Amino acid sequence: MAVPALPMTDELAKRLSGNPLVLFLDIDGTLAPIAPRPEYALIPAETRDALRGLVQLPRVHVVIVSGRSAGDSARLVAMDGVWIIGNHGFELAPPGRPPTARSDVAAYEERIAIAASRCNAFAMDIDGVIVEDKRWTLSVHYRLAHPRFVPEIRERMEAIARETGLRLTSGKEVLELRPPVAVDKGTAALELARHLGALTESGSSLFAGDDRTDEDAFRELREAWPPAVTIRVAAEVVDTAAEFCVTDTDAVRELLRAVIILRKESRAA
Repeated sequence: MAVPALPMTDELAKRLSGNPLVLFLDIDGTLAPIAPRPEYALIPAETRDALRGLVQLPRVHVVIVSGRSAGDSARLVAMDGVWIIGNHGFELAPPGRPPTARSDVAAYEERIAIAASRCNAFAMDIDGVIVEDKRWTLSVHYRLAHPRFVPEIRERMEAIARETGLRLTSGKEVLELRPPVAVDKGTAALELARHLGALTESGSSLFAGDDRTDEDAFRELREAWPPAVTIRVAAEVVDTAAEFCVTDTDAVRELLRAVIILRKESRAA
């Protein structure tokens, strides 16, 4: 059951006290409330303050993991010192450096462009459909469209996927076209967690997300390293591989604040 706040129990504190601590955080629905349109999303000032506090702590790495492009994610976070995994793991931007896409993903850039053109064409016929071209992936949002159009939107997206050889996935009122490459938020988070040294006896890691695409990360992190803390954000009861469930973005912010207090107290002890 989702809770409005996740208490910092002794057990949870122990699991978040390792060095390094790597915090993987989704944006939409996790740090920022879901907005009607992608460009309207905003990370609240209080949450940004918490992120900034975490970035300033020694041996703590903040990693933004989003379906948005790395560039768009950086725009929303707007602070130095964070890692960014964009496009569901297809691109990575270390702190202070521009994003780069995997070579096997970059090979599909032309197909994504073709798919974007076709999606934009049918979006003009259906009110409320928003096409988000992220260069390496493509999202078609339909939360503003009438429900009667959803089957048609899916049918058209399936046809475009077949014609372009791209993979169709779904999320919260969104359909996405991606290169058929075995990469997701889970594989990307695992690779970076290992690189940063989080999946060791001395390290700690946390992943918080709100969507189906985050379930890959919950499963893969827990399988690779059971002490990893996984949190699903959901106002209603959902089937999730995450260990914990909180109700909203406010609960995520309060947990981040609690982590700051925990880490500062452990340094002072």
